[in-house]
Amino acid sequence: MGCCVAKSSARVIPHCKEPLHQVVQPPVDVASSSSGDKRGSPRVGGKNEPALRGAAADPCGRPTWEQFTSFETYIFDCDGVIWGIDKADTATSVTTINYLIGLGKRVMFITNNSNKRRAEFLKQLESKGIVFTNRTMEEKLGMMISASYTTAKYLQGQGLKHPFVIASATGLLEELRLAGVTQYFATVDDKGVTDPTFTNPSSLPYLEIANIVQAHPEVDSIVMGWDDALTARKLATAVNFIRFHEDAHKDTEGFKPLPIVSCSGDASGALGTANVENKPFKVRAVGNGAMAESLSRCFDPPREWVDMGKPSDSLLALLAGPAYGVDVSKALMVGDTLQTDIVFGNRGKMSTLLVFTGVTTKLELEEAQTLDDPRRLPTYAVSKLGFFVDQGKIPLATA
Repeated sequence: MGCCVAKSSARVIPHCKEPLHQVVQPPVDVASSSSGDKRGSPRVGGKNEPALRGAAADPCGRPTWEQFTSFETYIFDCDGVIWGIDKADTATSVTTINYLIGLGKRVMFITNNSNKRRAEFLKQLESKGIVFTNRTMEEKLGMMISASYTTAKYLQGQGLKHPFVIASATGLLEELRLAGVTQYFATVDDKGVTDPTFTNPSSLPYLEIANIVQAHPEVDSIVMGWDDALTARKLATAVNFIRFHEDAHKDTEGFKPLPIVSCSGDASGALGTANVENKPFKVRAVGNGAMAESLSRCFDPPREWVDMGKPSDSLLALLAGPAYGVDVSKALMVGDTLQTDIVFGNRGKMSTLLVFTGVTTKLELEEAQTLDDPRRLPTYAVSKLGFFVDQGKIPLATA
C-alpha cells in the first residue's frame, strides 16, 4: 500500500525535476530505461503511436473504444482497480482484462503492495476470475511485478545480504529468501508473528534498543515494508542501526552509510469505503512512503531513501530493460492513484488511464488540473476499469 507525502515535507533531490523521496538507482542487473531523464512532459502522439496524450488529446477525457483497444501492452495496478473495490466493479474489471488477454494483448500487473509474494498475487488474480489460459507458472510470474519482488531483486543486485526489515506480513520475507537474501533481521518472523523484541510498542527503553543493535552488527541496510503496527520502537531501532554503523565505521576507508530501501513511495492508500452520514466515504491508510519518510525525518537533514515501487526510475528501467522488454510508447498504464500510477506512466512516456474506484477522487483530479502539472494528469479518466462493459462494448460472458 503506498502513498505520497505531503507537499510541505517534500525534499527535492537535485537531479530530479519534481519532489521525490528517492535515490534514482536502478538494480545493477537491470539495463537503464530508454526514457532517459525526460520526466512527466506530455508526449504528443504520432501516426505510429497508439493514442494521443496530454494536451494533444482531450485531457483526462474518456478514451474512445478504438483508443482503448489500440495498445500493445496494458499494465494494471491491482488495489483499487481490480480488488479492494465494489464486488460488481471487480467483476467488470476482470471481464475487461480477460477480453484484452483474449485479443492477444500483453497484460501485466504491477502493485506497490509488498505484503505478499508474486505467486500469492497471481492466486488472488485467479480467484477474482483472471484467466491465464495455458500459461506456465514462469510465464504467469512474468506478468506480475510486486514491490516485494522489486525490493528483493534490488538487495540481491546490490549485494545487501543482512537487512533490517520492518514489515507486518511475510510476503516480503518470502521474496527475499527466493532472491537468496536469507540472513535478515525482521520485526516479524517467517510465520507472520511479531518478533517479541517489538511487542511492547509503548516502551522505549534505551538499553534494550542498544542491545538489539549490538546483537546484529552485520545489518547492512534498512528495508521499510508496509507495517500495520509501525511503532516508535521499530523506527528507533532502524535509526540506531544507521547511527551505530556510522559511529563505528565512519573513519574506515570506503565507508558507506546504510541505505534505506522502501518497498514503495505511496503517501496513502484506500482500505475500503464506508457509509458516513449516508454518503460513501473512502477510509484511508498510511502508505509505505509515509512510513519511509517518518524514518527519513528522524535525521537532520532528512535522509534520502530508495523507492522500489511506482513511480521510481528503477521500476521503469526494469520494465524497459531486457527482463521485460516493454515498448512503453505502445503501453497503457491503468491505475487509481495520481501520485504513483499516473506519474509512473507519464514519466515512462506511456499513455495513462485513471479510474475512480480507488485512492484518487474526481475532486483530487480537478485540483490537479488547476495546478496544470502534466506529471499528475492522466491521458484518460473513467469511473471504473469496466466502463466499456457497462457501455456494452465488452460482453460480461467473457469473464
